[in-house]
Amino acid sequence: MKDVFDLYAGYYDLLYKDKDYGAESDYAAKLIKEYAPNAETILELGCGTAAHAEHLAKMGFTIHGVNGQNK
Repeated sequence: MKDVFDLYAGYYDLLYKDKDYGAESDYAAKLIKEYAPNAETILELGCGTAAHAEHLAKMGFTIHGVNGQNK
């Protein structure tokens, strides 16, 4: 039986298809470089469908994503 998150995840990206994940990731990377210039690894809590993680990984960061379903 699928849990609620699995059912919701199928619609999440559709609902947020116009969200600018690239711009949000660029902003996060700018802040990271400003306040933690040596950072190479990011712990993303509540990563959902990992759209931000994909962008940040392409920028060279190592991403560890955790959502409410990780056990």
